[in-house]
Amino acid sequence: MLRYALRRVLWSIPTLLATSFVLFLVTTLAPEPAPPPNPSDTAAANAFDQARRARFLDLPSFFNPAPRDVRSRARQALADVASGGARHEAAERELRRLGGAALPYVLPELEALPPDARRRVAVALAPVARRMEVADGRDLTEPDVAALFWARFWDDRALDFTRAAAARAVARLVEYGSDSRERDLRVLDTFALQPLVRAMRTTDDPTILARLTRLARHAAERGKVVEPDTDGEHARRAVADWSEWWFVYGTDFAQVSGGEGIVSVVTDTRFGKWLRRVASGELGVSAVDGESIATKLRDRAPLTLLVCALAMLVSGSIAVPVGAFAAWRRGRAFDVVSSAVLFVMYATPTFAVADLLRRATAALPIGGARIGWAVASLVAGSLATLARWQRSAMLDVIHQDYIRTAHAKGLPPWRVLVFHALRNALLPSVTVAGLSLPALLSGAFVVEEVFDLPGIGPETIRAIESHDSAWLMAVLFGAAIAVTLGLVASDLAYGALDPRVREALGRRRGGLAP
Repeated sequence: MLRYALRRVLWSIPTLLATSFVLFLVTTLAPEPAPPPNPSDTAAANAFDQARRARFLDLPSFFNPAPRDVRSRARQALADVASGGARHEAAERELRRLGGAALPYVLPELEALPPDARRRVAVALAPVARRMEVADGRDLTEPDVAALFWARFWDDRALDFTRAAAARAVARLVEYGSDSRERDLRVLDTFALQPLVRAMRTTDDPTILARLTRLARHAAERGKVVEPDTDGEHARRAVADWSEWWFVYGTDFAQVSGGEGIVSVVTDTRFGKWLRRVASGELGVSAVDGESIATKLRDRAPLTLLVCALAMLVSGSIAVPVGAFAAWRRGRAFDVVSSAVLFVMYATPTFAVADLLRRATAALPIGGARIGWAVASLVAGSLATLARWQRSAMLDVIHQDYIRTAHAKGLPPWRVLVFHALRNALLPSVTVAGLSLPALLSGAFVVEEVFDLPGIGPETIRAIESHDSAWLMAVLFGAAIAVTLGLVASDLAYGALDPRVREALGRRRGGLAP
């Protein structure tokens, strides 16, 4: 059974991959954001581009033969500015956005450019110098002054623009935070964004986060800043905002080379981004409140899973004896009355039961009592289904030869029912219980909203209203994992109850199961 369990878990991996593929296709059905009404409206065009990039609509779906990183973007912007053509204004804005991250690929090329092209590029970099606070009052709009400045700057600072040097500078700031070290990192500008964002994820010290987010905001010209006296909730949201932004725009400011470049052919795609997000646990931020989706799931999922688990446990504990005894007393008063009651319970929607119980328990505070009524609302539907399945399974079993043999031996009826009939009649109910988990999850979302419980349900309803696809996809994938594990557990319970299943599994392995 242990080997079988391991095999079932391993088989669940391709199942989840297939599920993620289906969920990805669902996300592609969402319409693209409406294009800006006026192409000359820079603000609208930027908002349109950000909306597309946030959903990775700028990437191919499954295969990216030419992944773009800071090197390719910087060199393209350099060529467009140097040519002085129609795209030079957009290229100048791109160089300003890339900032210090583009300098290792732009400044070494300056000397090889024709004089006029060199001057245009040097002037285009003037806003970057001012943001880095290294202009020292020089007028970098003067072409010859700007060209000479950048040549000397690169001679002095080239060694600072390496990954190792930037990581050391951020580590020193975290360990010995000071204004001078902050000024050193300000010179690196966007080149230091990657270690800055990485450092944000590893600390919860508000003073350190204040320095890190202030530097990132200064370089990227966007994002939230954590103040030294801020509360933990605001700090978590700020870090989540920066993590999500880096996940979307990180390759704009970091070079992809070597093995990373080969892998990015697949990972730097819409489907690859989706898989990376799921595998890393960085599920993005909610469009409702800007909070990390992973954090919200960790806070809310335990309550939802508790409600579902309790509902499954209670419904199974009641349905099995009710269904078995109804079959044992087929056609008699208990069978008729229980069948009528179960039919009414099955026909009544979960939300109607929950609303009825809510009205009856409106004065109860949030806590165990209201959780209990929420569980009762879910039990009403699942109990009816399981009891009817149990009754049908029991009717098949009680007409078997070994049951008649047990009666012929003079065993008490209760012993025949419990020890001979019920164990074999449990098998279909175990299977149905595993398959009922999706319905329980769906019902839990409704009853949580009705009883105002802080589970996944209310947040999912708000996500549907605000078209928060990131939250919906995360919840759907989490539900797929829960359902898959539930089916595996159902199969294992099936094998534990029926020795014939264990023997069949053993023969498939080439020997009997232990």
